Amino acid sequence: MSDDFLGRLRRLGVMKGTRHLKPAAPQRPVPAQTDFPNPQTLQQLFPGGRVEETAVGGCFVLDKVYSSSYQHGSDRLQDLLTHSAQPAAVFCKDTRFNALALRDFLFLDTETTGLAGAGTLAFMVGVAFFERDAFVVRQYFLRDHADEAAMLTLLDALLAEKVGLITFNGRTFDLPLLDTRFLMNRMFSDIRERPHLDLLHPARRLWRNRLGSVALGNLEKNLLGLRRTQEDVEGWLIPTLYHDYLRSGDASTMQRVFYHNQIDMLSMVTLAGRVIKQFAHASDADNPLDLFSLGRWQADLGMAAEAEENYRRAAAGDLPLAFYHQALQRLGLLLKRNGRRDEAVSLWQQWAATTFDSVEPHIELAKHYEWHAQDIPTAIQWTEAALKLANSWPAAHASLVRDELDHRRLRLIGKIVC
Repeated sequence: MSDDFLGRLRRLGVMKGTRHLKPAAPQRPVPAQTDFPNPQTLQQLFPGGRVEETAVGGCFVLDKVYSSSYQHGSDRLQDLLTHSAQPAAVFCKDTRFNALALRDFLFLDTETTGLAGAGTLAFMVGVAFFERDAFVVRQYFLRDHADEAAMLTLLDALLAEKVGLITFNGRTFDLPLLDTRFLMNRMFSDIRERPHLDLLHPARRLWRNRLGSVALGNLEKNLLGLRRTQEDVEGWLIPTLYHDYLRSGDASTMQRVFYHNQIDMLSMVTLAGRVIKQFAHASDADNPLDLFSLGRWQADLGMAAEAEENYRRAAAGDLPLAFYHQALQRLGLLLKRNGRRDEAVSLWQQWAATTFDSVEPHIELAKHYEWHAQDIPTAIQWTEAALKLANSWPAAHASLVRDELDHRRLRLIGKIVC
């Protein structure tokens, strides 16, 4: 090929090899619309929505503004603001909460393309925050996967304005997922280092004994006084609806997803208020089972005085028998550990008088009268009462207990003889 011909090709922009080729501009996938002859767009369904542009692309954003006095179930959103964040410093074991106000936290909840795996995306990130006398629910939505970098950019900018996060199961799901997506997009984020109140764990501590399930939907029905409308969608169906949207371009079913996410965030606000109120301001009027659960949690946190008060409140209420015994047992142990054995005696006596399947209170009383009150005859009486109870059990269950009690009784009798 002549030099003159090669020169003419170069002047026309023709280059040899691939090293001079420019990368093709990213193209949004064109949805297959054969099954949806009249697809509805996001802008049609959400007139207040907007595409917010960043240096790395755009993302669909929808804001919904509520008055802070908005009634959500049995509570108002602003009820949370009557509480301090300091109780969270105790049960989150993070002293940073002591200097923070709940008004300045960001509520966060994601809707994803699946439950696990490196390929899982948060196609919607819902955030919510107090703004003067209003409460703003903001939802970032991926029109397709190409919007992710823009969504993360917008989220990071909002996070920088807030002091911490409030989520429901965010510690094990939402935050690790978003942290991974920041990493995959080569973006730095401190999302996992911020003060964080994950409401799932306090909810388990406070209400699982009474309610069983502490899924957010169950808490709404049985604690927060809320019933969702037919606009809602089950969480397990959401990934399928999003995949259908990507395939068809029809955003109709996304209305249900936006609603689901909005209600999740509103419920987190009232649930956060309930958690802090129950932890820091329990009263005699509270459900006895909740008071027992709170006392056990406080005891585990080393809050002996508060635990004692709530165990006593619980035991004075209408507790199921098994939990009544647990309240007496745990309160007695708390007093015993604090050198107040004499006060524990009446609790062990109440427990012994109402139990048919445990000799533990009898043994505690026998130990007390033997070693502390030094009243051997009474120690023998409690040991024999335990033996009588054990003899009423099936033989296989009672044999080891009877052997131990017999040994104790003979040893006590030997002390009298000596």
